[in-house]
Amino acid sequence: MMSPIKIIKKACVFIVGIIVVIIGIILLPLPGPGLLIIAGGLLILSSEFNWAERHLATVKNKIKKLLDLSKSKQDDKKK
Repeated sequence: MMSPIKIIKKACVFIVGIIVVIIGIILLPLPGPGLLIIAGGLLILSSEFNWAERHLATVKNKIKKLLDLSKSKQDDKKK
């Protein structure tokens, strides 16, 4: 059985992580770092939950693809 302190810590991590993810989702349609904020929330959650770690890998791949796309567009503008 988990100690009460571990249960409280896990609950706090869950609450903070979910709040950060929700803020990131709200910011997605706006210009700004919505995906990065979601990644930060998943990073917080992944410290306690394995499912968040799997989703974090997916978000990291999407961010990498967006960065590559952005770099290729910048290179096209320079030419």
